[in-house]
Amino acid sequence: MPHLALYRKYRSQTFGDLVGQTQVVKTLSAALAGGRISHAYLFVGPRGTGKTSSARILAKALNCVNGPTAEPCNECHICTSITSGLCPDVLEMDAASEAGVDEVRGHIINTAAYSPMSARFKVFIIDEVHDLSSKAFDALLKTIEEPPAHVVFILATTEFTKVPVTIRSRCQKYEFHRGSVKDILHRLEHVVAAENIEIDRPALLAIARMADGGYRDALTLLEQAAVLSEGRITLQGLQTQLGIMEEERVDSLLEAALSGNAGELLMLADEAVQSGKEPRQILEGLLRRLSELTYALYGTDLLEGLDPERKAANHALAARIGAQNLLRFRSVVADAFREVRDVGLPRLWLEVVLLRLLPTEPAPQATAPEPARERATTPPPRQQAKPAQREATQPPQTAEKKVSVSSSVPPSDLATRWEGVVRGLVDRFPSAGKTLSGTRLVDVEGKTAIVEIGNEFQYNKVVKGQKAAEMQETIRLAFVEAVGDEAWTIRYVLGRTEREDPGPVAVELPQQGEVLAKSVEEIFEVTPE
Repeated sequence: MPHLALYRKYRSQTFGDLVGQTQVVKTLSAALAGGRISHAYLFVGPRGTGKTSSARILAKALNCVNGPTAEPCNECHICTSITSGLCPDVLEMDAASEAGVDEVRGHIINTAAYSPMSARFKVFIIDEVHDLSSKAFDALLKTIEEPPAHVVFILATTEFTKVPVTIRSRCQKYEFHRGSVKDILHRLEHVVAAENIEIDRPALLAIARMADGGYRDALTLLEQAAVLSEGRITLQGLQTQLGIMEEERVDSLLEAALSGNAGELLMLADEAVQSGKEPRQILEGLLRRLSELTYALYGTDLLEGLDPERKAANHALAARIGAQNLLRFRSVVADAFREVRDVGLPRLWLEVVLLRLLPTEPAPQATAPEPARERATTPPPRQQAKPAQREATQPPQTAEKKVSVSSSVPPSDLATRWEGVVRGLVDRFPSAGKTLSGTRLVDVEGKTAIVEIGNEFQYNKVVKGQKAAEMQETIRLAFVEAVGDEAWTIRYVLGRTEREDPGPVAVELPQQGEVLAKSVEEIFEVTPE
């Protein structure tokens, strides 16, 4: 007997077998029990969540000799032929490979006119329907709009928005959701028991997490691990076989980044690459671990089956990293993960990404005050006109005034640290960093830093933009990190330089013709011939 993949062997055969799709099962069962059968269904959801399996179950429910019924018998010749894929009245079409108008006309439109050969309904199952061409959709539209009484369409797609509105409006839509780690874990436990597979629970939990909500992906990973392993499947063996970043190695990277140890961080990254991990796998491991630590920090039990000792360790590490650093780490790694496929030298680029995780250090203080800081503290005596400023909530005021600071941090040091914050934001948060380019800290009131923005466009982006609140909080957190005091806030003012009117400028015009001759006569006391 030929080998059958686990995801095919354990495909759901009844609505009761579907895991994690309670809302779909309940609605379809009620409709079948009440005889309310639609001519077109649209199943929407991520890959591996049971859309095609549900389509086949629905086809059996409609055509079972005891039906239409919500519980097909799976024993009659109709049910068994549909299960084996041999029923002539249930036609499946993969739009990913048969997307043209000719295929639609040949397989569907010309066939729909004929009555079923042995079943009650002729059912057309079109998988990945969004891949059909526009002409194919046009050809299909008329048949879906006014199908024969014996025809039922079941369309499945992972990208609902790519299906034309004219098709969507003529179908009953059912949404399939990703499976939770808990549901996938229970399904894996059932298959492991039925197949007599020996596997440690941490390894089974790792497979459930890697499946990312897909039941088919989970069974495929389990089968791959069972084939490659020699004996019992362990977590360490699973990580080696499937190229998963070890949790201890990921934690070491995070610890090195948190402590600011750039040398150790680069050494750990090099060791991971030398062990066979691709930069994309390293970034994926960091993302998954950071997600787990975020849930642990806020006390959410995302993963069922973790022993208390490991839960406590996760919470301790998350608390040590802190919410602010977790958010920053996830932002940097997520951006890098999105861009890694377009990078020519991913290994060298990975080093730059990891260095961005290091804490921002304040710029070193100069031995002599710079002119910009002198202006921020004491205006030059020869300056006559002062910049006029206006603020979003206050009347115009002058920014060039003496700084009154109640903080223990010297004003000149605050100005220097602000410059360091701006430079750090350019690397960590380019949008905020570029917006603050050219700004300067001009005054301090208590623990409120007053920052002057000389460009009106930049000012409006920081104060009035759609993401102004989010950007201001990002900037404040960076400034607080540089100063070391969470009580600091920032107020932004718009600076506009008023220059003295230089007055009219005399312009000497050229002399020509008789005027030029007269001038020559007067200057050189000669008479022209």
